[in-house]
Amino acid sequence: MKRILVYGHSHNPGGIETYLVNLVTSLKGQIQFDFVSDFCDVAHRDILENAGSQIFFIPPKGQGLWAHLKAFRKLLKEHKNYDYIYFNILDSGAAITQLVPFFMRKKIITHSHNGGTDKPRLHKICKPLLKITKGKKVACSLIAAEHMFGTVKNVTIIPNAIDADKFKFNPETRSQKRLELGLNENQIVICHIGRLTYQKNPLGMLDIFKEVLLKAPDSMLLSIGTGDMDEEVHSYARKIGIEKNVLFLGKRSDIPELLSASDVFFLPSFYEGLPIVAIEAQASGLQLVISDAISKETDITGNVKFISLNENNEVWANALIEASNKIRENNVMNKISEAEYNTGDAEKTAKKLIELFDGITEIKK
Repeated sequence: MKRILVYGHSHNPGGIETYLVNLVTSLKGQIQFDFVSDFCDVAHRDILENAGSQIFFIPPKGQGLWAHLKAFRKLLKEHKNYDYIYFNILDSGAAITQLVPFFMRKKIITHSHNGGTDKPRLHKICKPLLKITKGKKVACSLIAAEHMFGTVKNVTIIPNAIDADKFKFNPETRSQKRLELGLNENQIVICHIGRLTYQKNPLGMLDIFKEVLLKAPDSMLLSIGTGDMDEEVHSYARKIGIEKNVLFLGKRSDIPELLSASDVFFLPSFYEGLPIVAIEAQASGLQLVISDAISKETDITGNVKFISLNENNEVWANALIEASNKIRENNVMNKISEAEYNTGDAEKTAKKLIELFDGITEIKK
């Protein structure tokens, strides 16, 4: 069995973490995935360990670059049987860590999961290192490939597949979850899932939602996720007087239920690779209103409206209200499967991964 050591899984249950958990569970018994993290913990740790993954921890670069690199080198010396070191990254800063397996003559795969970065200077400085460390190149979208590698040539595009059936709309669940959250059936419920950090444009999100409230005063915004801007975002909601209409729900394990309870999905990010949450929202039959900085590949159902961040808040508000009034589409699973975004129909994606990891010819059903 091939053994892969994965780098890039953090403590935050975001897009990369969701992709990796789906990967480990769907290829269990075919590929052994272990993890090395420079965070204090990893998201979905119980699922990974139950699937047989070992998890190793090394110091973060912020505690000293030499300590970080030295610990990684020690780990690779003690565990020599990995066929690949698989880097799942948001920017090229991780190329510094890649120098360790490169000089140890390990095979490297670099998987880009983002179409931009809030560390542009670091990304620019470290990007040339990706050419030095070489290895195979993967991206979740064309825009993520361009961002990380400057080209789509020789880059394998692998969709961030989800268990689409888990997100299928359920009217009974919708009513139960709305009751639990104190929402009535007549309210417009707008859902945003994402870290409260610069990339996701959370202050802009609140400004747009304030405009929604001028037109539909009873509307509610569900903000799901945490981040380094938590305090600033909560304070801003109070400052502009909309805190009573915003539910900051933090990290949640009931995403399918929350999507069923919602009327429209909202993602005004400054940049993304190809956000898994947008695929999950489409699987739930929702209409999406998202920024045009996000890859057009995101629209796999025809239910996605892209709007420029240069447009005024009223344009965004009108789009959200209009989208919330559309009849929810239930027949979206075929479209998601055809686009290779359903782990239930992941044979094509599995083949790409198997080719990537070399030498495995059989896909177990």
